[in-house]
Amino acid sequence: MKKILFLTLLSLFIIPAFAAITVEESTDAECLINAGYSQSFAEDVFISKNRGTSKPIESLYEKSSNKFVRAWKSFFAYIDPALESEDRVHHDIKLSPAASDL
Repeated sequence: MKKILFLTLLSLFIIPAFAAITVEESTDAECLINAGYSQSFAEDVFISKNRGTSKPIESLYEKSSNKFVRAWKSFFAYIDPALESEDRVHHDIKLSPAASDL
């Protein structure tokens, strides 16, 4: 009987951890980067969340490069059309084909 009373009193003083994490916290850019995801993935999640909630879409990180790097990237983007560019999520989807699709 003493054991049951002791365990009951002990269980009253044990504080739970409260280690729950909300969806808003788990999809935050800083939380995603700390979990090992890349900055571009965190930015894609941020943009998708803002599109769903009708908030303004802006990029999270400043992408800077010199003229040589930009020219090199544009050259490879011209050769390989399947290469993803930085504006892959900042585009308007048009249902009808155009000359720019070629």
